Amino acid sequence: MKTKIDYFDYDTLLQPTDWRFAAAVVGLCKYFDYFGIDYKVLCDVEEKPDNYIHGFDGIIYKSEDITEEKYLEFAENYFEKYMTHKNILNILKSQEFSEEQIKLVNDLVKSKTVLKGLLGKTKFDGTNKDIFISTIEENRAEIIKNIFKNGNNLYKNYCNERLIFTEDNSTCRLRGYNVDKDRKTSNLGFCFSKESFESNDILEFDFIPFAFSNSDMRETYFVNNNFSVKSLTQTNYAFSNQLSNTENKDDKNKLMLVLQNSKDYISYDVEIISKSQDKAYYETFFVRLERLKKLRELSGKSLNFVKKINDDYWFNLEKEVYMRCLNNVLLDDVILMMLKFYFDDNAVKGYIKSRTDMLIDINVSWKGNDIMDEIKSAKSCGFLTSKKLIEMKSSNKINSYKQKIISALCAHDYDRAKEIILSLSAYVGMEFSFFYTFLENAEENKDLAFAFASALIEVSSKNN
Repeated sequence: MKTKIDYFDYDTLLQPTDWRFAAAVVGLCKYFDYFGIDYKVLCDVEEKPDNYIHGFDGIIYKSEDITEEKYLEFAENYFEKYMTHKNILNILKSQEFSEEQIKLVNDLVKSKTVLKGLLGKTKFDGTNKDIFISTIEENRAEIIKNIFKNGNNLYKNYCNERLIFTEDNSTCRLRGYNVDKDRKTSNLGFCFSKESFESNDILEFDFIPFAFSNSDMRETYFVNNNFSVKSLTQTNYAFSNQLSNTENKDDKNKLMLVLQNSKDYISYDVEIISKSQDKAYYETFFVRLERLKKLRELSGKSLNFVKKINDDYWFNLEKEVYMRCLNNVLLDDVILMMLKFYFDDNAVKGYIKSRTDMLIDINVSWKGNDIMDEIKSAKSCGFLTSKKLIEMKSSNKINSYKQKIISALCAHDYDRAKEIILSLSAYVGMEFSFFYTFLENAEENKDLAFAFASALIEVSSKNN
C-alpha cells in the first residue's frame, strides 16, 4: 500500500501489503541504492508515521527522488546486456574495424525500430563512427525507453508498455491486471456495473521488472516473503543468484533445484510469483514448508528421464515429481505412465524399472502408509514369478501379465487387477504374501500392484 505521509522531509510510505507492492519495494530499493538516494526502512525508525499500516514493514522516501531521467538511467544499467545501443557504443570504441564489426553494427541498428528510425538511412562503413556516437548520445533517453518498454523479456513482459512512467491510470498497468479502457468494461464489475470495479495503480509498479529474477529466463520469479524489507531484498537476491548458477535445466527445473537448496533463506511458508513470456498474466503458487522439506528429501535421488510425447510436450520425470511434491499431489499417474513407457520400442527397460521403483518408494513415503515391508515382498514376488515363468518356458507371459495388470490399474479397475494377480499366482503355483494387504484395500494400497508389475521383467533384460 502506498500512503502519503508528512514525516520530516519524506512524503511517501510504501508497504508490501500484497505481492505487487512487495515487488515494487524490492525494485525501488535497488533504484535508491544504485543512486545512493536516502530512504528509510519503517521497522528501523523509532518514531513511525501517523498513518502507517500495522503489521507490515515498508520504505519511507521522497517522491521527488523518482524521476524519469533517473529511471531510464537505472534501467539502462540494470539491463545493460539487452541495451543494443550500448553494444554499438562498445564496438565503436575501436579505432579500426573489421568487416565482421562493421556488419554487426549495421545489423544491431536494424534490430531495433528506434535505432533504425534514427540511423537507418546512414550505413556504418568504419569511417563514420562519430555520426553514430553523437546520434545515440543525443537521443539516449528515447532509445533506452523504447528498447526497455518493448523488450519481450523487459518491461513489456510485466506491464502494458503504453503506460510506462505514467500516473493516474484508471486500471493497473501490470499484465493480467490491465484493462483496455476504450472497450466495454461493464462486465468487470458487480452486476455488470463498471462503477463497482475497483483497480489501483501507482507509478512505483514500474519498478516491478527489477524485482523479478533472471531476465535471461523465459519464466522469471519473485519470492514474496514480506515479513520485512530486509527479508524481501535478501531472499530475492539469493534466489536470483542461485538461479543464475544453476545450468543446463529448463526454468521450472531450475526453480525446483533452487528451492531444494534454499534452506538458508526460506524456512517458512512462502508465496512465489512467476511471469512467463508465453503468458499474458502472472501466476502464483504457495510453497508450504512441509512440502519444501519433502522436496529437499528428493535431493540426491536420480530422477533423470525425458521422453518426447508429441511435438508440443516432452515428459520430464524430474519436473513432474518436483511439481507434484510442491503441490501435494501423489505420483500415481506418473508411475502408471512410467510403467507404460516400459513397452515402448527401444525402451531401456532396466533404466525405466529402476526409476519406477524409486517413484513407488517416494509415493509410499508421501502417503504415510506403513507398507514398505509389503512393497519389498511385492518386488520379490514379481522377480521370482518372472524367473519361474522363464523356467517354465513361458517367458512370453511375463509381458502379457504385466500389460494386463497395468491396463487394469490405468482403468482403476482394481477387481480386475486382483483377478489377474490371483490367476498368475495359480499359474506359477506361488503364494503372493503381499496380495492379502492389496486385497483388503486395493485403492489405498495400489502401490503394491505397481511394485509387483514393475518387477515383472525378463531376467535377461535387467541389465539393459
